[in-house]
Amino acid sequence: MAARSRRSTGDGRSRTPGSPAAKRGKSQPRRHVRQERQALYRRIAAEAAERIFADKGSGQASMQEIAAEAGLSLATIYGVVDGKDGLLLSVHEWRMREFLDRIRSARDAHAGTLDAHLAVLLDGADFFLEHPDFLRLCCRDGYGWASGLTPTATSGALWTEGIAIPTELFRAGIAEGIYVDEPPGLLARKMLALKQVELTHWVEEGMTASSKEVRDRLEAQFVRAFCTPGALEATGRPAATTRPATSTAPTNEPARPSRRGQKRTTKDEDR
Repeated sequence: MAARSRRSTGDGRSRTPGSPAAKRGKSQPRRHVRQERQALYRRIAAEAAERIFADKGSGQASMQEIAAEAGLSLATIYGVVDGKDGLLLSVHEWRMREFLDRIRSARDAHAGTLDAHLAVLLDGADFFLEHPDFLRLCCRDGYGWASGLTPTATSGALWTEGIAIPTELFRAGIAEGIYVDEPPGLLARKMLALKQVELTHWVEEGMTASSKEVRDRLEAQFVRAFCTPGALEATGRPAATTRPATSTAPTNEPARPSRRGQKRTTKDEDR
């Protein structure tokens, strides 16, 4: 009987064709291709779900609509996601990971505390303006960004990681005399609430305001809410971002009589 041929594995060992080791070697590329295909299907399904959830809300959307939007069969979608709730969570987690990368880069691009903090606030707002479907989805969910009440451990960890960035910036700014002396974690939650209100207003007004308009309003609100008097001058920033207060103090100028009263007095004198 002829001896079975043996092939080198590339690491000095030999492998007989048809052996378990050879079969495992052939299955590895297939497994890799299958994993890549499943990841692609999950991404396509998440993008379609984001659009449908934004238009109809997660409660009113159906998996059939999501499958049709994605151009995939229901069987394919159920093969890569665990139903509609799982798909909704995957959308949130996918976008929030992108958001965290965005604000980390914004923070790291600036040395000064106030500049870094404003970059985190404004670039974070730009992220939502650039992904309006995700923003509309968040508005429909009615989830308070400052609450930290997230549905899963993963999303909770992402929220904790995200809020730590402005919290540390507030802590540094308080030490530098830039911000009001309140608990840094509380200030960070107030900042999130401020941003959510401004972005929700943008959606409700038809998403027509420019990014610059939204950024300018957010910066002015941030400065008024959190910066100490004189902080802008101390950091070399112009004070034009603050809105002048309207004076309601009484003046010493005497009240002027009405023209109507003057006419009546003239007629009385003629008589």
